[in-house]
Amino acid sequence: MARRAGYGVSHFAHAFQAIVGVSPLLYLRSLRLERAAHDLVFTPEKDLFTIGRDAGYASSEAFRRAFVKAFGRAPSAIRRAPGRGSTAQAPAVTAERLGLPEGVGVRPEIVRFGPVSAVSLRAASFSPDAIADAWRRMFGLVPPAEPWELGAATSPWGFAVQTSRREYRCLHLGVGGRPSIVPPLEPWRASAGWHARMRFHGSHEALQSAMDWMFGAWLPASALRWRFAPVITLFDNRVWRATAFREALCDVHVPIRSLGRGVYAPP
Repeated sequence: MARRAGYGVSHFAHAFQAIVGVSPLLYLRSLRLERAAHDLVFTPEKDLFTIGRDAGYASSEAFRRAFVKAFGRAPSAIRRAPGRGSTAQAPAVTAERLGLPEGVGVRPEIVRFGPVSAVSLRAASFSPDAIADAWRRMFGLVPPAEPWELGAATSPWGFAVQTSRREYRCLHLGVGGRPSIVPPLEPWRASAGWHARMRFHGSHEALQSAMDWMFGAWLPASALRWRFAPVITLFDNRVWRATAFREALCDVHVPIRSLGRGVYAPP
């Protein structure tokens, strides 16, 4: 991995830890467990021992402990779930058996989204106070936006591995191509790609829980995993203003890719 990135091994390990929040080995382990979750749903011909061995565990018990720690459910519980198989969306079992969190009315859908061009403002940290301060600054620097022209960009690994090293950018769409953008504002652009789109309506605290559900439950139990690209959340700012910024109506776009050939085949 270090050679592919063009770094020495030690420098690569430190850089990876700083950006993603976990070591390359722990990240690789999480990918193997995601693959195991996928195999449990979509390859009924593989027994639990084989799936655990392919994930790097010498015994079924070691695999079970690691799986429960990662996903909160035993491998056998995933294997018993009905509704295996899907085309262009994650399997129905994710909504029926995992349940939907507060504020999410229907299970996520797969959409083609982007490109997105915006002017952005970085929050000092991922704390609620820092994010609120960044939005106050944004509203003071650019004109008010029309509905669905305000958004946020966040790093997906902060939700997937529960690290505090998350970046938060306030986005104002439709003005990314302005001829002069001066600090602290920055131009920002995201390319097009496939995303799992989750519609949310509720408090900001519930939105955080819904994001944790998306990464900790829905994605691992589906045929998908997140890509190394920003999560883009677009807001209807009419709801923000009507509730004095206590509630959000938003579309969360999580960049995804398939875990297995022939399972995720978008049109």
